[in-house]
This record gives sequence, C-alpha cells and structure tokens, in this order.
Amino acid sequence: MEIDLVTQSGWIEANGTRFYYEAQGTGEPLLLIHGLNLDTRMWERQAAVFAQFYRVIRFDLRGMGRTPIGEGPYTVYGDTRAVLEGLGVERAHVVGLSFGGMVAQEFALAWPEMVKRLVLVSSGLLGHPRSERRQRDAGRIAELIESGSREEAVELAARMWFDGPDQPVNTEAGEARENFRQMTAHAYSLPPVTQMPAWLSPLPKDRLEEIKVPTLVIAGGRDYEDFLQIADELAARISGAEKAVLEASAHIPPMDQPEAFNRLVLDFLGRK
Repeated sequence: MEIDLVTQSGWIEANGTRFYYEAQGTGEPLLLIHGLNLDTRMWERQAAVFAQFYRVIRFDLRGMGRTPIGEGPYTVYGDTRAVLEGLGVERAHVVGLSFGGMVAQEFALAWPEMVKRLVLVSSGLLGHPRSERRQRDAGRIAELIESGSREEAVELAARMWFDGPDQPVNTEAGEARENFRQMTAHAYSLPPVTQMPAWLSPLPKDRLEEIKVPTLVIAGGRDYEDFLQIADELAARISGAEKAVLEASAHIPPMDQPEAFNRLVLDFLGRK
C-alpha cells in the first residue's frame, strides 16, 4: 500500500536572505541539516523513507544550494530557528551532518525546548584540532580551486569525504558518489562566502554536558581520525548519548550507507 506523502517546497524570507526548503510527510517534525558545501539533495535517500513516519524538513543553509548568502550578520542556529518558525514548527527531532552537526549542537544549546531528539552524524566540534592529514588534503583542495583546476578539486573532495582518506574509490555507491560530486561542483561554482557566522558563546565544546535531550552519535569507520575522536568526545560528554560506528562508511553515511543509516536513525527516533 502506498502512503500519500504531503510534499511542499518553497522559500522562507528571514534574517536578510531567503531559505530554500522542502517538507514531506506528516507527523512529528524531523529536521535534516546538511554539511558544508552540500545541500538538501544529500538527504534524497532519507526523505521519502523518513516521511512515512515524520514530517521531514530540509533546507539549504545560507550561501549553499539555492539559498543566497544574504546581507548582514547572522548565526546559523538563528537561521535554523527562523526556518522552523516559518513552517510553524515549535519542536523537532534534529539530525545534523558534519558542519550541520555543529549547527545542531548550537541549536540544541540555544533553544533546548525546541529539540526532542538529536542525531549528530560525522559531526564537527568547533575548537577540536584538525588532523595533519585533513589539513594537508584541505590545503590541496584550496590550491586546486585557486589555480582553476575545479574538476580536480571536486574529485579530491570526493576522495576525502565520500571514499574516505587513503581509501579506494567507492565504486559500490557510484550513483551516490556522483551526486556528491555534483553538489560539490555546484558549491565550488558559487561566490565565496565573505560574511562568516557568529558562533554561539560560550562554544558548544565548553558546554556539551548541558545537552540533555536523547542523543545518538553516528560516525563512519573510514572517516578522518579527528572526526572519530569528536564522536568519542560527544558520546562521552553528552549525558546518556549513544554512539554507533558504520565501519564501511566514510564521512557521509546518509549517502554511502543509506539503508544502515536509516535503520539506525528510525530505531533511535522511534523509542519511547
């Protein structure tokens, strides 16, 4: 039996810009926050599945995807609240990947009453030192972009984040890998972001113990070592947090291991 999923998309004018969003399904709101240089398309293998049980909301962060950078100072956690309020949402489950995980941390600390459950996937943690290997690879991408070798930069980004550092090309997830490349190429074609967000103060790294909502931390076993360290720290310092490692995944589990990722998240969100 097919389930009729209510779907909408459009724009929310707020905080000096206009946010592109998509919402699908009914039920409790479930917000998906994408990673840096990605956009709403990264959640394609989640949206229809999760929308059978939840009202799934995803949006393009400022300066990414279809959302312009806008004008004036801003915070990304403030943008997140503006999108939810624009859709009439008072409380949601929140899932954030990488940079989106950092945004989710800020949001959960700034407005804990708006978060029911929290899922942090390959999450960053502002203030955590970057590994030498990650700094070297990121520096090489910057050099390629600066020299105009955008296609090489896109492929290196796929090697870093989709395949995993020093891993072979993930041919088993070829279509998803190409989708990642397309999003990355789009991101590299956009004007550089000149206005950086203001971060929550004090930083989440100094107050993880204040997060009290049920939390699931997901990591990829083939990711950079600093992200695996961050996953350990998040799980250790957030009260009652659980941790799961998808050993065959790198930095983007929702794309390279969607079935396993979806099972983990749905099981966690469905608990009483």
